[in-house]
Amino acid sequence: MARVRLQAAAKVVAVLALVLAVADGFRWGNRWYVATQFARSDVDWGNAMVAHAHEALVRGLALLLVAAVTAAIGWRVRVVVHR
Repeated sequence: MARVRLQAAAKVVAVLALVLAVADGFRWGNRWYVATQFARSDVDWGNAMVAHAHEALVRGLALLLVAAVTAAIGWRVRVVVHR
């Protein structure tokens, strides 16, 4: 019973982390686009937006890693439960 709960919890965490990673991907793309379009008119603001874009990219990649690890844990628990 505890393994089933662990599998369910891993699935929830993996899906949530994946959704947040996709949201950060959109956030990164939006900020990168805005930074490149308006960097010519205000260089300092453009550089700040690039920094925010990189922050969203790193957070998104970290969340993608969390999603992959928890999905692997959930899959491994599923394999053990079915044996």
